[in-house]
Amino acid sequence: MSPGKHSVSQSRWVLTNFFFLTLYFLVLGQIKAEKKLKFAVMVFRHGDRSPTYTYPKDKYQEDSWPDGFGQLTELGMEQHFELGKYMRKRYSGFLNETYSRHEVYVRSTDMDRTLMSAQTNLAGLYPPVGRQIWNKNMTWKPIPVHTVPLTEDKLLAMPLKNCPRYNQLQIETYTSKEFRSLLEPYKDLINSLPNITGYSIKEMQEGVRWWLLYDALQCEQIHNYPLPVWATDDVLNKLSQLADIGMATFFGVYKHHEKSRLQGGVLMGSIIKNISHAASNASGNLKLIMYSGHDTTIASLQMALNVSNGKIPPFASCYIFELYRGDDGEYTVEMYFRNDSSVDPYLVTLPGCSSSCPLAKFTELTSSMIAEDWEKECGAKVNDNKSSGAVVALSIAVFFLSIAVFIMLILYRSYRKGSLNYETV
Repeated sequence: MSPGKHSVSQSRWVLTNFFFLTLYFLVLGQIKAEKKLKFAVMVFRHGDRSPTYTYPKDKYQEDSWPDGFGQLTELGMEQHFELGKYMRKRYSGFLNETYSRHEVYVRSTDMDRTLMSAQTNLAGLYPPVGRQIWNKNMTWKPIPVHTVPLTEDKLLAMPLKNCPRYNQLQIETYTSKEFRSLLEPYKDLINSLPNITGYSIKEMQEGVRWWLLYDALQCEQIHNYPLPVWATDDVLNKLSQLADIGMATFFGVYKHHEKSRLQGGVLMGSIIKNISHAASNASGNLKLIMYSGHDTTIASLQMALNVSNGKIPPFASCYIFELYRGDDGEYTVEMYFRNDSSVDPYLVTLPGCSSSCPLAKFTELTSSMIAEDWEKECGAKVNDNKSSGAVVALSIAVFFLSIAVFIMLILYRSYRKGSLNYETV
């Protein structure tokens, strides 16, 4: 072959490959561009707070904290304001710039720190503009946050109450071999804690005590309270690991599947229901649901999805579900977890599916964790108070009805007697 022909062939080869590469990237870009966000659900933990409780021998009791125990701090407000601003950036072009009650629904547990976190988050997500500026000296607009009493919360206040079966599982968990094996490496530390904390030996055998102890020390450390001399870096590290174990006992360690059906599966079922409604256009203009909860709220959800990293979710961490519609009409679900404000949320893959999981597959894989009749599986007394109230109300109604009938009979007999007398006369 002559050099000229070789050069022509080589040029054709380059042009052909350039054409196909260009076509490939154009198609790839088109596919990516045509995946459209349809709906989103956020579940986040409240921001930094003071300890909810502390150990008996702690010198920093409730009066050592400006607003008392369990209250959102200024740092916690900053964390959620930052999260709200991040969500404004993430959903730019998806959500309206201004708040619309038809687009967003917000629910919180009925606690100061979660209600305040939701409100601060919304301040970052929806800074008022245009006609929504109601006070020129205030860049804030009130946005409704819905809640129910803690005793009636069957969605976010984990672990959910009024579930005797779950309570029994927890009793069994603390005596199970699975739980005991997890404690073995920390036996010496656990045995030393009663003397320095004031907890009894029995109390220190419960996972919740380790969590409360570590949480109090962590809060004090964050806010520059001098820690006791025994709280060395090694002790704090081990307490952190014990706290993670304590959290895991709520929703796993022993009979994980059954616990998830009674706890995190409830929230997961609600989220899937809302996502499915959005896919079938049954949600109207609703685009975003925000749930303001606790570390237990996120942990229960992660355990039910079997995607937990074994760590207690940090303050202001956020779990995200996003529903996308492809150009072929297929809906997919993507999950993200934001546990560090310095980096973008990382993609979470549901076991058994791809990171962008078809909605039908996602629903199928999670179905076993969702109870069809939660009250029945819990062995709970369904609406016991309401039933008692109904019985009392019915009894009162019957009583007054009986009196009314009795009076009517007397009046009727009197009338009959008067009529007879008249006829006789």
